[in-house]
Order: sequence, then C-alpha cells, then structure tokens
Amino acid sequence: MIKIKKHLLAGLLGLALTLCSCSDSSSEITNRSSVSTKASTTTAASVSPSPETTTSATEAQTTPSSAETTTSAAETTTASSSSPDSSTPDSVPQGIPMWEGTAPNGNKITFLGTMHAAKSDLYPIPEKVSVPFDQAEIVAFECDTETEKSEQYQFELQRKALLNDGTTLADHLSPESYQILISHLTELDVSGEQIDRYRPWAAYETLTSLWVSHSTTSYDNGIDYYLMRKTRSEGKTLHELESTQAQLDVLSSQPDKAYDALIKLTKDQTRKAYNEDNEKLYNSWLTGDIGQMESMSVLPSDDQFLAAGLTDEEITLVRSRNKMLVDDRNVTMANGIKELFKSGRKTMVCIGCAHFYGTNSIISLLEKEGYTFKRI
Repeated sequence: MIKIKKHLLAGLLGLALTLCSCSDSSSEITNRSSVSTKASTTTAASVSPSPETTTSATEAQTTPSSAETTTSAAETTTASSSSPDSSTPDSVPQGIPMWEGTAPNGNKITFLGTMHAAKSDLYPIPEKVSVPFDQAEIVAFECDTETEKSEQYQFELQRKALLNDGTTLADHLSPESYQILISHLTELDVSGEQIDRYRPWAAYETLTSLWVSHSTTSYDNGIDYYLMRKTRSEGKTLHELESTQAQLDVLSSQPDKAYDALIKLTKDQTRKAYNEDNEKLYNSWLTGDIGQMESMSVLPSDDQFLAAGLTDEEITLVRSRNKMLVDDRNVTMANGIKELFKSGRKTMVCIGCAHFYGTNSIISLLEKEGYTFKRI
C-alpha cells in the first residue's frame, strides 16, 4: 500500500543489517488472515504497507529494465478476463482504473489509481495513462519518495523504529504474536535477531513488505514510482499531497497492542497464500475490476474478529488504525486536490487505488462538495 512505499522497507532492512553487524549476528496485500480469505487486515492501497530509504539501480532508470522488450500486460489483458465491476454499469471502461474529475468551476483533473508494486510487463504503459501524463504540467503523488534520503528523515526513521530502552521486540508483543512473527520470518529466511530492536509497528511493516518482495510484483516496477521518475526527468512539477514524514508518523503512532493484534490475525498466512491474493488483486487492478479490489480490502465484522481470537479492545485498535491509514488520509489528500483544481493547470493525480473506492473515498468526499467523476 500505505501500503508507505518501499522507502520504509529498505530503511528498516538496512537498520536490521546494521544492528545484526553490531551484535555479531551472522545474517541479514492485503494479508490473508485467520478471519477470512477475502477480508484483509490492512488497507489495499498496495496490498501491504510497503516501505524505501534508498534508491535502487532500477529506480535510476526512467523505465523498468524490461520495459523496452515487453508488451504491456495492461494492453494485452482483455476486459473479458475480469468480472464486471459490482458497483458500476457493465459499460464502465476497463483497464487500469482512471477517472476524469471536474470541479464546480469546470476545471478538470485526470486521476490514476495506482498499484505501488507491479510487474515489469506492465511497460510500456498503455496510452490511456501515457497521454494524460504527457499533457500534464503538474503530476501529484501521495508523497515525494526522494525526501526519505534526507538526514532528518533517516534520523526520524531510526528514532521511531528502534527500541532504545534496553527492551527487545519480544517484550512488546504477546508470546503468541511473537511466535507467529518469528514463524513468518523464518519462512522468509529472516532471523528473529535481525528485528530484536524493532518496535512492533516496524516489525509488522517489515513482515508485510517482505511478503511483497517475495511475490511476483515489485516496488521497483510500481507505476507511481515509474511516473515519479519520469516526472523528474521531463521537468514537470511534482506535487506532494502528503509527505514521507506524515506517512511515517501515521504508522509509528499506533499502540503496540494494535500491531500485536494485526500479527495475530496473520496466523494462518503463508507466503504462497499471500502470493495468490496479491496476484488476484493485481489482475483486478489491471482489468479495472474495482468491485473485486474493494471486496478484498473490506475489514471483517466484529463477530469474525472475535472468532479469530481478538478482544474488543484489539478490534477497536485495528479499526482505528485502518481509519487513520485510509479515511483520515483521504480527507488530507482531498483537501490538497481541491487546491490543484483551483490552479486550472493541466494536472494528473497518481495515488493508491484504494483511496478511490469506499464510502469515505476521495471521490465520495469531493462529490459531496459538487465535484463530479467519470471512469475513463
């Protein structure tokens, strides 16, 4: 997703390597939970909160390495491969989710619902994406991932992610959740010692990001990262609707018990199961099946949470975290988008697709104020 992109993952894993070296250690989805195979305990903005503190060699290129030799999956995938969008007429445009938004004063903006992790055969991007991008003077994203390279961000990441009071991760999680986490990490070839000094939020975000890194999609191939690089290389104005610092603050502000509960909900998750869900979500995005994407991101009911072993307090904490990750951020970004509409300049907004569906989506918020949207 915040599905925080890969900047946090790289930063946290880098911290793990450093910590392991200092302690003489020898090495470096929307998740399917025990509640439901369709209900994710995290937002579907990018299947999992994904994180990035260093820029990879792939990112330095304007296009992913295989872009020049592959045919775009988005162009070759037909509408027939997708089930109809349950919330819209059968005539809704298929393919990567995009909208044209119109302000009450008539100004227009093109919106792209992105996937933060994608496959290399997405490139070259289809014309429905490239044409409005080429025409745009301003391209807006959730945040500018270049900012995480700053010393201030690096300092804040370490301060918020690492325990510095002499305790270890095991002291901040229940025995059950800690063992579940260690079991997942073992499957992913990561030792518990590598995250012993992580706070629960950092350990959980690292786990979900590792699942993405072991899947068929890659953050390096994410369409927003590709367009961000292209925005810079072409000298367009890159606009932030949030910031990497704000995203970091959201994740790190949640209490340990919230992440204990989230880890508990991954008890029956496996790398194979995650890959299957991730593949399903990605294909739904490619074919524009918003209904399917939304169904995979709906939180379970309280009864289902209770059946999975969560207490009333834990259920409240999980729901509160989801509200901060999605609903509250939607309000912030919707306010920023209104300012972009006022400029009257050719603009394209590229943010996680999960922010465009649901009762508290950016689209719903703006429609209440007289803005209109149509799928394109």
